[in-house]
Amino acid sequence: MKRILAFFLSILLLSTLFCVPAYAVGEKLLAITYDDGPGAHTARLLDGLKARGAQATFFMVGQSAARYPDLVKRVYQEGHQVANHSYNHSQLTSLSTQGVRNQIQNTNAVLDQACGAGSTYMVRAPYGSTNAAVRQAVGAPLAFWSVDTLDWKNRNATTVKNAVVNGAKDGGIILVHDIHPTTVDGTLAAIDVLKGQGYQFVTVQELFRRRGVALENGVQYTSCPPNGTDLGPVQAPSVTVEPAGDKLRVTLSAQEGAAIYYSTDGSPLNQASARYGEPLLVSPPCSLRAVAAFNMNGSRSEVVTQDFTMPITQAPTASLQDGRVALDCKTPGASISYTLAGAQTSDGAQAYTAPMELTPGTTVTAWASASGCLDSAQVQYTYSQLKNLFADVHPQQWYYSAIDRAAAAGYLQGGQGCQFQPDAPITRAQLVTILYRATAEIPDGTPLPFPDVPGTAYYFGPVLWAWESGLVRGYEDGGFHPDQPVSRQELALIFYRYLLHCDVLLSKGDISGFQDADAIPAWAAQAVGELSASGLLQGDAKGNFAPTAVASRAQAALLLLRCVDYITLDRLPMPQELRQ
Repeated sequence: MKRILAFFLSILLLSTLFCVPAYAVGEKLLAITYDDGPGAHTARLLDGLKARGAQATFFMVGQSAARYPDLVKRVYQEGHQVANHSYNHSQLTSLSTQGVRNQIQNTNAVLDQACGAGSTYMVRAPYGSTNAAVRQAVGAPLAFWSVDTLDWKNRNATTVKNAVVNGAKDGGIILVHDIHPTTVDGTLAAIDVLKGQGYQFVTVQELFRRRGVALENGVQYTSCPPNGTDLGPVQAPSVTVEPAGDKLRVTLSAQEGAAIYYSTDGSPLNQASARYGEPLLVSPPCSLRAVAAFNMNGSRSEVVTQDFTMPITQAPTASLQDGRVALDCKTPGASISYTLAGAQTSDGAQAYTAPMELTPGTTVTAWASASGCLDSAQVQYTYSQLKNLFADVHPQQWYYSAIDRAAAAGYLQGGQGCQFQPDAPITRAQLVTILYRATAEIPDGTPLPFPDVPGTAYYFGPVLWAWESGLVRGYEDGGFHPDQPVSRQELALIFYRYLLHCDVLLSKGDISGFQDADAIPAWAAQAVGELSASGLLQGDAKGNFAPTAVASRAQAALLLLRCVDYITLDRLPMPQELRQ
């Protein structure tokens, strides 16, 4: 009963965490904006905003930003919006179009040092002075204000506080200046009062995003009153980690429409940081930082930081020892756990203690654990019906039986760690080698004309036999090209020649049954047609042969077994009733 109650409590908790928004619909929003900085009092202002969980927008003068680059970086890194207030506080309406552009672009270049190339910056014209020509020249959305506190004139903290509090309205944009110490004191006091009244302080960018309003270049905005829409704050990305060999596979996810920016060396994030697209492979120790953003400058989540300091336990390896499956882990002191599928024993996790005598067709899933280390990745090994041990061939795969039989017969051999690489392309050297093993013939020893087949290579004998038997020829450059992948049309021709070498009679046929018959070259047409008519070759589900597609090791193994069976059937004595 306690377990059932705990289960339902966990479901209730999950529904609370993931189904209920972390904000109240219709929350009152304010954008407080600081002009003319950064300056000597900006750091103290940032301390106060951070303590209150308030975000703001800083319309920076380019010359001041160049003088205080570390403050610009801090403003950005703490999630505030960095914006453009011209380079030297010029009256933009008095400048030429190019003069306006210079003011904006020169400031953008300074801000890019903190925010990263490619960032977008809202603009506030000095003195709020614009016209149509200026709005077009800046090439960005412009922000005006709904409350002007006149803090530059009053220079009194209480007066500033009262002006902010009394002028506040949901969706408003408040104008103040962070170059005055009285403004710092007055606005922080006002934030305390207004937060008590239910206001949330957001950037200008976030104010408009949350209310579903797209900002347009060349348009000046004064406020964003409530409109019945509240998209809520940007949620931090979630991080999922799992072992992948000696690395960690890190998967990041965020709410729909948000991009994820990340670093794996602990470096701060900005617009120029890497953008997440697919799971990452990282090597501990490392430090991951990630943020979700609709706009990295003013509309992003809190930064998620996760340090990976522990090494990863090495994954178990398996081997056959006197017909038993043995597991091993190279991490000192590691313990191995495993489960079995397809066997008569329990499927529950068990502790490995000694080599196991398994029923053929059993798949072992194993992982290792060690003190002070992360658990290893899970690995799977299948002990097959023909008593092979596979790390990458399992019963649910279409080529399982073919690979099992080819391996048991000695035609196909795996690599290190029981890897047979069934989906890998088969090379010319590998193809003639499996045919050579199936035929068990001995080459005559005629000098081989291919300079790229060294006498010490494992495939020297097979290539010599295949050349003597007429299965292969060289290329125009005189080489054999042993590592070149084999196409399906080449595969058909070599197997066709192999069957002719074995004096096997094939059924007559042509390539007209394939949808892509026109793509099959004349030199391969007879081979493809007769192998297909004899039931040895097939097209895909759409009826295409795909002649230039690369053949896989699994496809070659399957075709080899079909040919071996076909040869055997061809050589059986003919029944008496068929002789009459």
